[in-house]
Amino acid sequence: MRAAVTGGAGFVGAALVARLLRENWEVAALARTPAKFEPRPGLSLTRGDLADAAALADIARGADIFFHLAGLTHGRRDRDYVDVNVEGAARAAEAAAEAGVPFINISSISAREPETSPYANSKREGEKAVADAAGKNPWTTLRLPAIYGPGDRATLPYFKLVKAGFAVEPKTDPPARASILFVEDAAGAVIAARRAPPGTIYEIGDDQPEGRTWTEIGAMLGAVFGRAPARIRAPRAAVTAVAAAARTAQGAIGRTPSLRAGQVNEFFHADWAVRDASFAAAANWRPQTTLEEGFAKTVLWYQENGLL
Repeated sequence: MRAAVTGGAGFVGAALVARLLRENWEVAALARTPAKFEPRPGLSLTRGDLADAAALADIARGADIFFHLAGLTHGRRDRDYVDVNVEGAARAAEAAAEAGVPFINISSISAREPETSPYANSKREGEKAVADAAGKNPWTTLRLPAIYGPGDRATLPYFKLVKAGFAVEPKTDPPARASILFVEDAAGAVIAARRAPPGTIYEIGDDQPEGRTWTEIGAMLGAVFGRAPARIRAPRAAVTAVAAAARTAQGAIGRTPSLRAGQVNEFFHADWAVRDASFAAAANWRPQTTLEEGFAKTVLWYQENGLL
C-alpha cells in the first residue's frame, strides 16, 4: 500500500507516518521543510506546501489513499486560517480526485462549534470545501478531539502546572467535559478511516462515552506524578485578560501568538465530549491506550527530552 500524506511533520502526522512505515506502507509526503523528516526506508518527500498544486499532484500519483493532516492551528490573521484550512484543504482534495485516490480529511472537534473561534470556523468551512472539491471521489472527514502524547509541546505547560501541584480548569456550570485521545490511537483512527463508509463526517472519541471533566483529567495526571494537585477553577474574565496580554506581548515582538484568537471560547465551551460511536463501529476501531498509561508515556518522553 502507498499513502500520500500532508502534515507528516506535525504532531499527529509524524505519528501517522511512523506507524504507516512500521506497517510496511510506502509513504509519499508533502514537505514544506524536508529537514523536519527523518530519512527512512519507504518514505519519499516532495518539497512544497498546500498552495503548490503540482506538489500535491506528485504525492497523489500512484497512491492508494490520501491522508490530509496539514493545517494551521495558530495564525496571526483570520485570513491565514482560510488560506490553509479551507483553500489548502480543497486543493489537496482536488489533487486526490484528479488521481482517483480516496481522500481522508483530518479536521477538529472544534468544527462542531464554528462560532467559538476563527480556527474552529475554518475547520468547519474546510470540511465543506473538501466535500465540494472531492466531487464524486470518495472522501471521509475525521474530527479529532484533544490529542496528547510524546512529541507534543502544546500540552507541556499543563503538565508542568500539574507537576507543580496545580490543576487549572475552566470555571463552568456544569463542569466542562472533553474527549482526550492518545496520539498513537489518533494515528490508528486515521488509518482505520479507510474502512469506514465514505461521504461522512465522523467525530472520534476516547474510551469514555461521556468524556472526562477537567477535574478528572487533572487528578489522573496528578496520580502519574504521585500527588493530588490543587484544583483551581479559573474564571473566564481572568483567563481572557491573561490571554489578551500574552497575545499583545507576543504580537509586539513579531511572534505568532501561542494562544489563538477565540481559544478562550474553546477552553470555556462546556462540552467537547464525543458520544457518537458510529466511527468505532464503522471502522472497527477502538482506542488502545488508557488515559493513565498515555499520561505516563507522555511524562516519560518529556523527562527523557529534558522538558519536564
